[in-house]
Amino acid sequence: MRTNPWLEKSKLNLIPLSLADEFIEALKEWAFTGEVQDYGDASVDCELCEHPELRYHFEILNEIKKSSLWVGSSCILRFQEIGVFDEDGNRLIDKSSRSKELNRMLKKALEDKMLDPLRKLWKARDRNSDERLFIERTVRNYKLQSAFTPIELLNLFKLLDSSNISYDPKNYKISLRSDDNKYSIYSMSNDDLQLIRPCFTNEQMKKHTALFES
Repeated sequence: MRTNPWLEKSKLNLIPLSLADEFIEALKEWAFTGEVQDYGDASVDCELCEHPELRYHFEILNEIKKSSLWVGSSCILRFQEIGVFDEDGNRLIDKSSRSKELNRMLKKALEDKMLDPLRKLWKARDRNSDERLFIERTVRNYKLQSAFTPIELLNLFKLLDSSNISYDPKNYKISLRSDDNKYSIYSMSNDDLQLIRPCFTNEQMKKHTALFES
């Protein structure tokens, strides 16, 4: 019978960190912690099955041995013995609900990563300043729309740059649905456009190719 190399690697990596010495029983000692890491590109391996070229890591923890592993979501879904719990602490059994919870925590991690520079920027501004009020208003709008307008991003990035606060523009979603937003990008200078260019999705780039033709 042909052996599954990913399964064999998983056994070798998990059992030494577990109390049980049988793989299925060992899996039951582990649970997803809710922690997610985004590396920006597919550059890390799963520490369980050793699958390469992952962008996201999900942390699983063995409470008995106080061991942890950073793994791909596929391993958590494949091995249903690994605990996944909802916000109320209920164990999720079916694959669909487990996948939904992993996606929810991934979305939260990505949003936190995006908002963290804005929190630093807000703290760096004077109380009741126009800049603070702008940041607050912009974040409120983002919470409603799940994206920023081009003008909002342009002004945020300029404030971040002037405050020497590091950020990754690819983490920020830009909304180009309204006519006003579309008009604003065609009215920008080339320097301003290049500042927000990393926020464009591939689909948005295709629709507005003329903007970036030299």
